[in-house]
Amino acid sequence: MVERNTPWPPGTPNWVDLAADDPAAAAEFYAGLFGWTCEHRNSTEYFVCSLAGEDVGGIGPKQPGREHRESRWTTYLATDQVEQTLEAVRAEGGRKLVGPCDIAMQGRMAIAADPNGAIFGLWQAADHVGTEQRSTPGSLVWSEALSRDHAIAKKFYLALFGYRAEEVGGYDTQYAALYVGDRPVAGTGELHPDMPKDTPPHWLPYFATGDVDTTIAQVVERGGTLGGEPLDTDFGRMAVLSDPEGARFAVIQLG
Repeated sequence: MVERNTPWPPGTPNWVDLAADDPAAAAEFYAGLFGWTCEHRNSTEYFVCSLAGEDVGGIGPKQPGREHRESRWTTYLATDQVEQTLEAVRAEGGRKLVGPCDIAMQGRMAIAADPNGAIFGLWQAADHVGTEQRSTPGSLVWSEALSRDHAIAKKFYLALFGYRAEEVGGYDTQYAALYVGDRPVAGTGELHPDMPKDTPPHWLPYFATGDVDTTIAQVVERGGTLGGEPLDTDFGRMAVLSDPEGARFAVIQLG
C-alpha cells in the first residue's frame, strides 16, 4: 500500500465504483462515512465522488438486466489497450461481461470475470485517468481478488498483466501481493474460512480511514454490517464491512 503516480501503470487499480439498487441512498451513505462529495456529471445517473476536488470513485445504478444481482463494488485495473487485455482474459479462462465501450471522452472500459468468477473492470484512460487521491482517508488504497482457488487466480492475473507475485505468510489463508516493477499494487488470496460458504469470489476494495473503530461504529449506525472482528496487520488496523445494500468493502487505518 504505497504512494502511486498517475497515469497508472497497467495492472494497477485506477478506479472503483459501486453498482447499487438506490444510488442516491448509497451516495448519501458513503458521503457521510468518508466525507465524499457525490455529484452527477454529464447528465447521467452516475455519481462521481470526490475528496477536496479530486475524484476517488463512482456510484451508479445496476445495468439493465442485472438488477437481480447483488450490489457490489467493482475495481478497475489500468490497461493501455482494452481489447488486447480482453483477449488475454479469454485466453486465460476468464470471461468478458460488458463492453468494451467508450465513456464520452473520459476513457474506454470493459467488465470481465476471472476463472473463479471474481468480477473486475478494465479502464483505458483518456481525459479521466481514474482516482486522483492516494492515502488520504476516504480514498482507495488497495484492492484484492479473493476466491477459494488461490493457484488459479494467481496464474490468471500474472498472465494478464505480467505481475510479479510475492507470497505473504503468517495468515490463515494463502495470499500474494502483486507487483508492477518494484511496487505492490494489488493482491490475490483465499477467502477466509470463517466467511459464509456462499460468499462469491470478488475483488475487495480498501479505503483509508483515520480510525477503523469509529468507521465501524458509523457503518453499523447507518445500517451496514461488520464482516468479522477487526484485524491488526503489518500495514495497519483493518476491517471488512458491508453497506446497507450488502456491498462489501474494507477500511484500513494505515500504520
